[in-house]
Formats: sequence, structure tokens, C-alpha cells
Amino acid sequence: MTTLPERSARPEVAGDLGKVLLRPLRAADAEAFHAMQQLPGVFRQANVGVPYDSLESTREWIAKRTPATVAIVAELNGTLVGHAEIYPNSGRRAHSALIGIGVHDDWQGCGIGSRLLAELIDAADNWMGLRRLELNVFTDNGPALALYRKFGFEIEARFRGDVLREGELVDSYLMARLTDAMPIAADHE
Repeated sequence: MTTLPERSARPEVAGDLGKVLLRPLRAADAEAFHAMQQLPGVFRQANVGVPYDSLESTREWIAKRTPATVAIVAELNGTLVGHAEIYPNSGRRAHSALIGIGVHDDWQGCGIGSRLLAELIDAADNWMGLRRLELNVFTDNGPALALYRKFGFEIEARFRGDVLREGELVDSYLMARLTDAMPIAADHE
């Protein structure tokens, strides 16, 4: 397993973020992905699972993803520092998808979340034909709320007492981003 760089090695300026590789999630990422999901900040703010989830359940989740699911990771110098997923809906909700993002505790606030979200939006808008992206975020997660608003997400609902976290029922927001219908390409005869 790759050890994390010292905090001082974090990219502090936008130019250093070019070193972050965005790529598909692979089965070989299970251990690093699982370790990141168990970190206090990621777990407290982005994971609605129970503590001490097994590595085997993470491997199963990676293996059982549907072909329509888009799952990417952010990697820096061989270290997994973030992940993001698109879960397309079906039937009459086929124009929409649920998204999720998580950034390693030591790398939050460096722009990795912005890189991941921009990549998801590009895939959703330009390759998947999605018009609505939605997500759930805890109401007390100020940095995530700011990130989502920066990319055009708006709060649509508040779910009171939505998730049990550290012995308390906490609220979450449903946020969504809607886009106009896709343009039709001009005929080039």
C-alpha cells in the first residue's frame, strides 16, 4: 500500500494540480479506496456506511458496479487522493443521475474536488446526455456546499434527521444541477 506524502508535499497552487492523474477506478484500487473511505473526515462527511466496513465489501462494490456507472479516481504520485462516481438512473429518470465525491482528508482544499466534479460534469453533459445531476450532502459540510454551488448545484430539499452520525441524526440537503437540452449538430453537407 502506498504511504501518504507529508502534508507539506500537498499541491498548494493550482499549477501543481496538473500532476494529479484522473483515471477509471480499478479492482486493484480496492485497498487504497477502502482505506480512504475509513478516514475520519471522509467517513464523517461523505460516507453513510457503518464504521469498520470490510475490505471485502469494498472489493464486492467495485466488482458489482453496473456498466453504466462512471467511477474515477484522482491519483498523485501513486497515491489515491480522491474519487467520484456517476450513477445513472433508468426508465423515466434516465435523463438524471446521482453523483458522489470524496477527497482524502490530507488533500481536501487543494482543488482535487473541483477537478473531479468538473470531470463528472463533462462526462454527464457531453458523453452521457444527462440533464440533471443530483447529490446528497450534510448541511454542516460547508466546503462541499461551496464546491457544489460553484458548479451550479442548488439546494432543492432538506432531509431532517437523515443519517445517524456519531450518535446524532443529522440533516442533509438534496442538491441538483439542471442543464438545457443538448444542441443538435448542424448538418455539414
